[in-house]
Amino acid sequence: MSGPSDPSPARESRRGRRRAGWGRNGAPPVSEDELIAITDAAAEADTIDDAERDMIASALALDRTVVREVMAPRADMVTADADMTVTAALEIAIGRGLSRLPVCRNDIDDIVGVALLKDLARTERSGGGDRAVRDSMRRAMFVPETKRVDELLLEMRTAGGHLAVVVDEYGGTAGLVTLEDLVEELVGEIVDEFDRPEPLLEPLAGGEALVHGRMPVDQLNALVGAALPDDDWDTVGGLIFSTLGHVPEVGETVEVDGLRLRVEHMEGRRITRVRLTRT
Repeated sequence: MSGPSDPSPARESRRGRRRAGWGRNGAPPVSEDELIAITDAAAEADTIDDAERDMIASALALDRTVVREVMAPRADMVTADADMTVTAALEIAIGRGLSRLPVCRNDIDDIVGVALLKDLARTERSGGGDRAVRDSMRRAMFVPETKRVDELLLEMRTAGGHLAVVVDEYGGTAGLVTLEDLVEELVGEIVDEFDRPEPLLEPLAGGEALVHGRMPVDQLNALVGAALPDDDWDTVGGLIFSTLGHVPEVGETVEVDGLRLRVEHMEGRRITRVRLTRT
């Protein structure tokens, strides 16, 4: 008779399969591609709807998505100076429809805290509108741009944080990411009363399109059926910068994978609008 010190062949077989990655029920592991194929088949059979299929695919991709891909870049950040008055910072937050403002001491690479709209409003209502923002700010959360989205989502849920400052490999500010940004990776765009929708892609007559410079290359590829490279960059603007090798001027074009990308508008050194034409 087999005892605890003499495992049965069947038990050893189950253990071996689990060590090899098999499930507890003895079934072989299912790859991500197989899961996606299953969900696609379920959607085609109307067992689940398209939104549910997309959510499952997004959840599977979370462990491959890094913060750099979902953050708001530093050029889009709105900050408050630590010496600014509470009233001035409150006006910025309200004017831009923001509930949180990163607080800088010297420049954007020296973020020392985060000011919450509710804290600023409370301080002003109590007669402290002339006080410096640094007296009302909270501790900032810093994360590397290579951190995985699923890990950060768990940390934010655990710590109760809603905003993190993203830093690059040199310790400088790369951008910021909010809890809403992370949740949107799962459920899609969340629009509230403060959002001012700005389309990343706007179809034009004749098959052309206007594309925002910060549109992710992989998203554009999926929408237009292209295979634009995304080697050392994430956005259309980054692709153009890398291809040209210099800061472009309005009117410059690049041709990649059967697409012509023409710079239509810039803000400073940022590409904000690109005309896309098939060649």
